[in-house]
Amino acid sequence: MKKILIVEDEVELANNISEILSDLEYQVAAIVNSAPSALRFLEGNEVDLVLMDILIQGDLDGIDLAYQIREKYNLPIVFSTAYSGTEYLERISSDIHEGYLLKPFTLDSLKTAVFFGLKRHAEKLAKESKSSGWLKIMDKGYLVPVPFSEVVYLKADGLYTRVFTKAKSYLVRDILKSFEEKLPAVSFLRVHKSFLVNTAYIASFNAKRINVGDTSVPIRRGLYKELMERMSV
Repeated sequence: MKKILIVEDEVELANNISEILSDLEYQVAAIVNSAPSALRFLEGNEVDLVLMDILIQGDLDGIDLAYQIREKYNLPIVFSTAYSGTEYLERISSDIHEGYLLKPFTLDSLKTAVFFGLKRHAEKLAKESKSSGWLKIMDKGYLVPVPFSEVVYLKADGLYTRVFTKAKSYLVRDILKSFEEKLPAVSFLRVHKSFLVNTAYIASFNAKRINVGDTSVPIRRGLYKELMERMSV
């Protein structure tokens, strides 16, 4: 379930948005009303999207906050505002948001803005990963760029995926199929419904198991012949 941080200083509206998002099967991580409270929350919590009003309490408005969030976290941001004047629009770079929701909004417009905000961000990450040769992993609030060549194998763990690299392992809140789409098919092979391996690290294999470094993983039925051809054995 995707977690959403709401940055909104109108209490009644914030609660209404929270109820709608919950009905849409999103998890509201928190409701905050200012830039400092948003930044404090993000320091110790993971979220998947920030839904943010432009006019919020404090010296920093939502646009200023968005730039600060982008400096520290790779999170999608959807703005919500009752103002459409050029004084705001000219300050908003396309690099700092994935959507713009004009108040008053309907349930459908909120649903669409959040859905496409998450989708655009996921597509952007996938494109960046494929073009750069790096897998971008969020770990304890930090973005860790991991070269494809350093990834040994990945294991599905429910709605999470464990990414095993030469140096350490990471637990990432994303399904294995999403990683399969990001990683180059020429180097990575889905050997089992729960495992995706970097063929460069395959030490040995038979019709039932593959040894990847010091780890043995199962092989899906019918893959042995394809693996023989891939490894040119």
